[in-house]
Amino acid sequence: MAKNIKISIAEKAKLAITNSFSPLETIKQNIIVLEELKSFIPPLLDTELAQLKSNLLANGCKDPLLLWETTKDVIGQGSAMEAAYVLIDGHNRFGICKEFGITFNVQLLSFDSMKTVKEHMIDLQLGRRNLNAQQASYLRGLRYNTEKNSVAENLQGARDENSTENQEVTESKITTAARLAKEYNVGEKTIRRDAAFAEGLDKLSPTLRNEVLSGKRKVDKSKIQLLAKSKEEVQAIENFEEVEKLIQQTSTEKAQNSLEEIALQKYNQLLKSIKTVYSTRSLQDFEATQIALEEFKTILK
Repeated sequence: MAKNIKISIAEKAKLAITNSFSPLETIKQNIIVLEELKSFIPPLLDTELAQLKSNLLANGCKDPLLLWETTKDVIGQGSAMEAAYVLIDGHNRFGICKEFGITFNVQLLSFDSMKTVKEHMIDLQLGRRNLNAQQASYLRGLRYNTEKNSVAENLQGARDENSTENQEVTESKITTAARLAKEYNVGEKTIRRDAAFAEGLDKLSPTLRNEVLSGKRKVDKSKIQLLAKSKEEVQAIENFEEVEKLIQQTSTEKAQNSLEEIALQKYNQLLKSIKTVYSTRSLQDFEATQIALEEFKTILK
């Protein structure tokens, strides 16, 4: 009888301990990984991933995973009544811990919006020293594009190109580039090139993008920047044959647009020369008009 009482007490104690940890365990069992945010985490090389796995197996997971505590309506996965715990740092550790049953801790953070979360993640990654040049460029570009898009959304009511609102959008873009350039100690042009690089990379599939960012796949950065200018609505490009095709198409369109701009300039010069010679009746101005006409004809051929 005494033995049964001891067993009963032991079971109740075990249940009490389990219940006392249940809120934390519930959170850990319901961590949400958003692909939209996972892309902000620079990929590891195979050797780096193997080293991380070895360290975790040998020493455990010492640093807590960072979670954004929010509600499911904010991330588009449910109602405002349902809690959501979104992983924002520790994606690689989380995957390894789940695979091998390694215990880990979490730290809950609060943010006002998805935009604020992204900015926090970018700053967190840029503050680390193990980034390569491609990864740093991508993250700076993501930061610029995130803030630029936010400004555009806030001024969505602008309709007329000459309206005050549109001027504010342009001024905000310039201010954003200048501010980020100062923050990251680079030039404004670098920030804008980073933005094009990030935009181009985001047209690739996650696998292909990670190969570029990790250094597995060597690709000319200028090609990715040119890909950002493609007018084709493409997402998740799976191979570089398609990338080359889009780049070639974009280059052709760019060359054609450039030729049209030159033709327009020559046309305006010709009109100006005609007006001048009509006014002055000068032989010198007439000869200048002939030259302008010949140049315009050359462009049209």
